[in-house]
Amino acid sequence: MIGQMRIEFIVGILIFAVVIVFIVSQTNTTFTNLLTDSKADISKAKNLNSITILTEDVGDPVNWESIAQSSPENVKRVGLAINPYNLSVSKINSLNLTCDLLNNFDLGSYRLKVYNSTHRLLFCGNEVLEPPTSIEIKYVKIGTDYGNVTLELW
Repeated sequence: MIGQMRIEFIVGILIFAVVIVFIVSQTNTTFTNLLTDSKADISKAKNLNSITILTEDVGDPVNWESIAQSSPENVKRVGLAINPYNLSVSKINSLNLTCDLLNNFDLGSYRLKVYNSTHRLLFCGNEVLEPPTSIEIKYVKIGTDYGNVTLELW
């Protein structure tokens, strides 16, 4: 009986192969999901940090809006606040003219919008059709009006 195999051996090999394929596919799916989740978490952390600085900080120097047009390299940090969550209209208008100041945040592809209760005051960033990976909205006071700041990252 040389060269003959038993049916139990063949069935055992097939079951072993199916189990190995299942384990490999599950491992691949798990690591792909972990990688996607970590990228989303990094985007959320960067988004939250950036919008917090914009809405709670006055910036560095404090009067950065007066020098932004003439020497933007002297602006170390952009902050829109007079007090936390109380934004300056002049800083919003200045940032609307020089959106390049947001490059210090290293946001990549982003969209920043500031609205008061009636209309949009600021738009910086990209018009992208795909859904963002991270969206943060902060409700603020702008002068004597209320509004919101929205930062979207891809």
